[in-house]
Amino acid sequence: MTPFAPRLVHSIRTYAGRLRARREAFRMAHFMYSLPEDIRKDVGWPDFKDNRTSRGR
Repeated sequence: MTPFAPRLVHSIRTYAGRLRARREAFRMAHFMYSLPEDIRKDVGWPDFKDNRTSRGR
């Protein structure tokens, strides 16, 4: 194995970890927003309008 291979493997694992974390966060948000509003408030999930950020659209 050449010297750059461990760095490459580390970079790929880091990137894959970030993708996995983003997917899990998206799935959790999707699940939470599928619940009725009163249950979301009991859990303490923020309102969609408060959590939304503008992307220039």
